[in-house]
Amino acid sequence: MVFVNYVRLRLWVDPYDANGNAYGAGTNDLNRTLKLAKRAKNKGLKVLLDFHYSDFWVDPGKQNLPKAWQNQSFEQLNSSVYSYTADVLNQMKSQGIYPDMVQIGNELNSGMLWPYGKSWGGDGKKFTRLATFLKSGVQAVKDTQQSNTPIMLHLADGGDKSAFQWWLDEITNQSVGFDIVGISYYPYWHGTLAELSENMDNISERYNKKVVVVETAYANTLDNLDQKTNAVTAIEEAAAGYKASQDGQYEFLTDLVDKIKDVKNNNGLGFFYWELLWYNGNVSWATQAGMSYLGVSDVTGNEWENQAVFDFQGNALRGIKAFNYSNLTNLLQNNSFEWDGYTESPSSWNIWKNGQISGIKTEIYDNTRYKLSFWSDKAYESSIYQTVGNLSSGTYKLSIDAMGDTGLETAELYIKNYGGSEQKISLKDSSTWKTYTIDNIQITNGQCEVGVYVKSSANKWLNIDNVRLVKVD
Repeated sequence: MVFVNYVRLRLWVDPYDANGNAYGAGTNDLNRTLKLAKRAKNKGLKVLLDFHYSDFWVDPGKQNLPKAWQNQSFEQLNSSVYSYTADVLNQMKSQGIYPDMVQIGNELNSGMLWPYGKSWGGDGKKFTRLATFLKSGVQAVKDTQQSNTPIMLHLADGGDKSAFQWWLDEITNQSVGFDIVGISYYPYWHGTLAELSENMDNISERYNKKVVVVETAYANTLDNLDQKTNAVTAIEEAAAGYKASQDGQYEFLTDLVDKIKDVKNNNGLGFFYWELLWYNGNVSWATQAGMSYLGVSDVTGNEWENQAVFDFQGNALRGIKAFNYSNLTNLLQNNSFEWDGYTESPSSWNIWKNGQISGIKTEIYDNTRYKLSFWSDKAYESSIYQTVGNLSSGTYKLSIDAMGDTGLETAELYIKNYGGSEQKISLKDSSTWKTYTIDNIQITNGQCEVGVYVKSSANKWLNIDNVRLVKVD
């Protein structure tokens, strides 16, 4: 069984041209959205409704006005935002399918309802107008809701903390009320998982908001099934740092879940996978009518079929099991070194050293959390490890966050004594935080030893945090 509790439904105002030709990509008008919401609710799923306030795709590069709103003034547009939002929600309420979460706008980095709602340029009133639109959408939710429905504002570029802080500072200064920050994060476009983690922590602490990675995906292959070039090719694979394979897709998603679970103040809620069913190339990102609306010329097809969690024949891949991963228990104690404060002998961990110097101690970083550091002003060789017992046979995953001096002689995460050959991965290739993973570990003897080993000349360092061992199958 796969644990999924929500679906995200996008809503376009009028995704048809004057002759009634659909724009494609699901043609998510209100009629279709109502049907999908009813199907989801009947299956016991919750619904996140994503208002685009446009007739077709919107993102930081385009926020087109709906055709019916083209000639409206700012004041009229603001009224339309409220009345349209309220009308949609009242229709859903009357059918017993009111959404469980509402997203006001889609990837709002550059605003909405251009040109009036742009977040940059113009006459200096940019955020004032954008905030006015957002407040009207929020008020429509409050006026129609049956209970306190969580409201989401959604931004792209999840690894860009400064961009999020700029935007959220402006919006919170305008007193826009919302509960959740939705984040688009694709590892080949939006930075490292460490950068995403830093951004999510900042959102949690600076604004006291929940976070949801509301769009993400990764490739299970580099093969292409249709005429449109895939979004993930070998170039993006290299940028992401994960192999474009079934295992690579699963590894990325489970690493992502770990980051969401680690958000400060327990404010990480979960993730939504973007278009996990575009697996056979039969769905086009746009019809010719849709392309005409956007003013672009392109081939039909989609760039996403190699990022579905099904193969080209519709068979479920390992990546779909990542939806269960959030329920898995970390089998290591004191895995993030928070139990003791500053110490040279962290609880639940054993220390080995060759000689008198271990170089091991825990230190505070990022103001509130602890890491474990290896460092000495003399040459040192040491390790820190745990032995875990009472393990059932099966497939396990070991991961760690680490950063260090690339001049270290040796720095390795390892697992051994589990019924197979020792496995290890080097931790000395990044001077910024990076997640390292050993996947597909087959434990057969009921136990294992997990540790980090470092051998170094003087003044070379390694920092580690968030060591995780979980059974995945």
